[in-house]
Amino acid sequence: MLTVIWGAIAARRAQAMAVLLLAVLASAAAAAAPTYVAAAGQALARYELSTAQPNELRMRLADPVEYPGMPGDPTRTVFAGKVRQLTPAGFDVVLGAQSGGVAAGRAGTVTSNLTYRAGVCERVTVTGACPRAISRGELPEVMVSTHTAARLGVAVGDQFTFGAVSVRVTGIYQPLDVKDPFWLGEEFIRPPPADSTSTSIPGSAEDAIFSAESSPLVDEQVILFRSTADLYATEQLLDNQSIEDLRAAVAVLERDGSREGFGAGTSLPSLLDRVRLQRGQLADGVTLGAGLLVLLCWLVLFVAVASAADQRRPEQGLLLLRGVQRRRLWALAIGEHAVPVLVAIPLGCLAGLAAAQLLAAHTLPTHVDVAVDATTIGFATIGAAGALAAVLLAQARMMSAPVVDLLRRVPARVRGWRATIGDVVAVSIAVAAVVQLRSGGSPSGLALVAPVAGALAAGVLLARVAMIAGAVVGAQLLLRGRTAVGLALVQVARQPRFRPLIALLTVVVAMLAFTVATSEVASAAYRDRAAVEVGAPRVVEVDATSRSHLLTAVRAADPEGSFAMAAVVSGSPDAAGTPLLAVDSDRLATVAAPHPSYGVSLPDVARDIHPPAPGAPVQLRGRQLIMALSADFDAEVFAGNRVRLAITISGRNGTRVVLPPRDDIQPGQKDYVLQVPECAQECRIVKIEIDAPVVPRPLRVQFEELRTAEGDGEGGTVVLTGAQLADLQRWRLLDPNDTSLNAASGTKAGLVLDIPEARRARPAGVGVADAPFPLPVYLTRSKGTGLGGSHPYDGVDGTPTNGSVRGLADRLPRLGGSGLIVDLEYADRLAVASQNGSEEVWLAQSAPADVLDRLRAQGLVVRGDRTITRVREDFDRQGAALALRFNVFAALAGVLIGAAGLVATASAEQRTRVAMLVALRRQGLPPRAVRGGYGWPVVFAVGSGALVTLVIWLLTRRGQRLFSDGRSPVPLPDWPDVGRLLLFAVPAVILFALTAVVLGRIIAASVRRRSGR
Repeated sequence: MLTVIWGAIAARRAQAMAVLLLAVLASAAAAAAPTYVAAAGQALARYELSTAQPNELRMRLADPVEYPGMPGDPTRTVFAGKVRQLTPAGFDVVLGAQSGGVAAGRAGTVTSNLTYRAGVCERVTVTGACPRAISRGELPEVMVSTHTAARLGVAVGDQFTFGAVSVRVTGIYQPLDVKDPFWLGEEFIRPPPADSTSTSIPGSAEDAIFSAESSPLVDEQVILFRSTADLYATEQLLDNQSIEDLRAAVAVLERDGSREGFGAGTSLPSLLDRVRLQRGQLADGVTLGAGLLVLLCWLVLFVAVASAADQRRPEQGLLLLRGVQRRRLWALAIGEHAVPVLVAIPLGCLAGLAAAQLLAAHTLPTHVDVAVDATTIGFATIGAAGALAAVLLAQARMMSAPVVDLLRRVPARVRGWRATIGDVVAVSIAVAAVVQLRSGGSPSGLALVAPVAGALAAGVLLARVAMIAGAVVGAQLLLRGRTAVGLALVQVARQPRFRPLIALLTVVVAMLAFTVATSEVASAAYRDRAAVEVGAPRVVEVDATSRSHLLTAVRAADPEGSFAMAAVVSGSPDAAGTPLLAVDSDRLATVAAPHPSYGVSLPDVARDIHPPAPGAPVQLRGRQLIMALSADFDAEVFAGNRVRLAITISGRNGTRVVLPPRDDIQPGQKDYVLQVPECAQECRIVKIEIDAPVVPRPLRVQFEELRTAEGDGEGGTVVLTGAQLADLQRWRLLDPNDTSLNAASGTKAGLVLDIPEARRARPAGVGVADAPFPLPVYLTRSKGTGLGGSHPYDGVDGTPTNGSVRGLADRLPRLGGSGLIVDLEYADRLAVASQNGSEEVWLAQSAPADVLDRLRAQGLVVRGDRTITRVREDFDRQGAALALRFNVFAALAGVLIGAAGLVATASAEQRTRVAMLVALRRQGLPPRAVRGGYGWPVVFAVGSGALVTLVIWLLTRRGQRLFSDGRSPVPLPDWPDVGRLLLFAVPAVILFALTAVVLGRIIAASVRRRSGR
């Protein structure tokens, strides 16, 4: 039998080679999927590690007991031993100890931590030397940062005290990389305070002071320290263990650490959840693409082998007539094709490894090693075994057919339910997948394969239609004398083997177009989401002493308003309430990135949220504030119920200060003095209030004059005269429902505040009307408040307030589809409390290279920096994006498989086709009619593929997974870029067309050679 099998392989070398190549392709596709998933999973984990927050990378265990002495190396302590017992394998452990206190030098003092931390000397540059272990009686050695040394006024070799301990400076350090997770964000390298002189060196005077590993003190009780252990997740840990095992290990560590009293504060599980989510999305997407590729290989093998088997039907029938048993024929068929399939397994592993390496090098965000493992070999074996099964299935019909049918030149057609069962199954699966996908939620199960299932179902149905239409149209053309085209169509329609070929090419064209279209839409969606979520080409997160400081600093850094804008963001789209964006509206249209999804133009937004102010701010300067007022109330009735004046001012740094005078308000006219050292430079009045919790009888207060003085009443300057106070346009009642406001004229002009008798939870008073109230806002339509309505929200100071809706937008920069936007200067004037929200500086593309230095020069502390380009790249490095890239590769490989299927089908029927055409040629068939007819399957497939692409796009485009978090504040584009789509589709169609032309010319040449014409 082995000799017979080898003889069969040698006799049908072309078919054996075709089986080998297609089995290698199937095996390679099956092997490439797990190999690429493993490599990409490592790359995703490493990228997430590189971008994670410090607290997401480590778990901290802290000894609950404080010990006397200098902080030192706790390696030999009981605490360190327990940490070693608790720590799961694979974590990097950094031991340390620290003590809080005050360091005092000849130039000043600093509140900081005296810290021992293993490995610190490898992560700093040191002027001098790192501290070393000392003997008892010697001065402990420490290392301070450049900023701490400057604040204390010390240099290398100098001494200072920490608490009650004298220490000697052996080195002054600067961190090599302040973003290294070793520094735990800002725990050891503290950011400088806002509005301070900044340098190019990161850190501040409060940076950690590092001690040696051992520094015994004469009196250990003068200082107390606590040991710590930071357990860092590493790349090797994520590479070698599953996320489920890591989560279980972290949970056990948290439990056991709490039992020991160490605690285990961490955000590591959130990092593990992100990695797990993205790996799952990657695996789903890659499996889908590789599965389609393997399925196409199997289909091509089925078509090619079935075509070849049809040509050998008479031979098979003769063998059966001569008494050869069917089991021997099966053994021959299995052996003939098992040999190339077995050879395909190692070749497929190598080819899959090469493909995975190529993809990894060009698609992954970080470098990873790609290797073959047991999983790769297993999947390659499955791919090859499926190829063998497809080969045997293609021959099953011939092996089981009666001898009479085998001896027929044209195979009997399959009729009845067996002819349609495959179509019914394919359509049923496609319908179920599309219904599940369109039902909403994250795609899973059948919904993941909806595009592929839809393409397969549509492909087999349209192939059936193509065969019927080809027969009808071909017959009509032959009747009209259109011999060439009519004969080609009839030939295609009469050969059942062309139907799976048309379905195959239809699926290939459809999946290439659909995958490229999805990739293009994803690229546009990443760009759109980044533009809306960031808000401007570049956004810098800063610290400022106040909102006013932020505004003045940005305006000073960019006086012309051409590239920088101050902004404050509070709340988030996922949180309850209404997120708020406050901007320097005059610069909004210049700096913010416009986007059509907003539904409004930014110049219109800027104009509507910044109408003219009803009045000017009340600015003043002086160390004392003197209010002349007259009070009218019955002191006896009021008895012990106090009446007090309170004035809220906003200092130059924007902080709000409530200033009560020393004396309570008494009946009659009197000057009340308030000490305002914050106004020595300049400040602004926010509001004037009368604090009277209990008002037994009506109370009237008339404000008659406001002036300032430098001290003891000297150098007085009138800020507001009685007439100016009496101008009601300057003021707004803080509680219009319970108080009234009037103006007094004449010789005693002033502002009159009438307070009815009642118990009051809040003071009564007036605010300076230097901003519109309620504040004009632009609101997103999702909030449901109509134009001109009033919408509640929390202001920039966190105080509940209402806004007047001047316009509606579909979306807003930075906030997406939920939130409102206001003018920052007006919002700051109305604010009565301190900071709330994130302070940002938005920068246009034209911002100069030294813009961060300009901002620092104005006292702003730069904390973060984001750009639209960088955020868009982050989206492009997520699991869903990597899976899309693999699917594009699979679709391109599918084009080659489709061309191979066309060649295999033509090769299998070449002898029969040539014999038929030779006979027709001798009977007078014109030479131009001898073209082979292979162009028509390509024409049918291209037209069907385009139609199928359109159908599955309309049905499944909303369910495609493009983002790892599953959401986007911007609607996805409805259609891809046609130019980019044609860039991929046209070469594929040209390849099919050239293949058909070459095959047709081969047929024509063979006919000419055999017919002599």
